[in-house]
Formats: sequence, structure tokens, C-alpha cells
Amino acid sequence: MKKFHAELNGFIEVDCDQQCDADILLERILDEVNEVFARHGGIQDCTIGVSSITEKALK
Repeated sequence: MKKFHAELNGFIEVDCDQQCDADILLERILDEVNEVFARHGGIQDCTIGVSSITEKALK
């Protein structure tokens, strides 16, 4: 059987009052994504994390 490796990229924009709130929200979102991946038997290994969080300037 062949194995394939996929790298994902993109962004998630969230509205929060403080960066600590954004950290918590993103952690919960990633936990849910990892749960979905875990339910698929074909996915043998997976690591998803946040590489950076920056405040977006208001317009």
C-alpha cells in the first residue's frame, strides 16, 4: 500500500478581546480537528499546530 504526505497551510481569523482568549479558542478548534482526523482509519499520523498568532490591525 502507498503512503502519501500532505502539508496544510492557511489561516483562521478569530474575534476576541485578548490574545489569551484567541489562544484558548484556537486550541479548542485544533482539538476538534484532531478528533475528526482520528476517526478516519486511513490517517496514520497527524500533527497540526499554531505556528504564530498576530494581532490584525483594525481598519
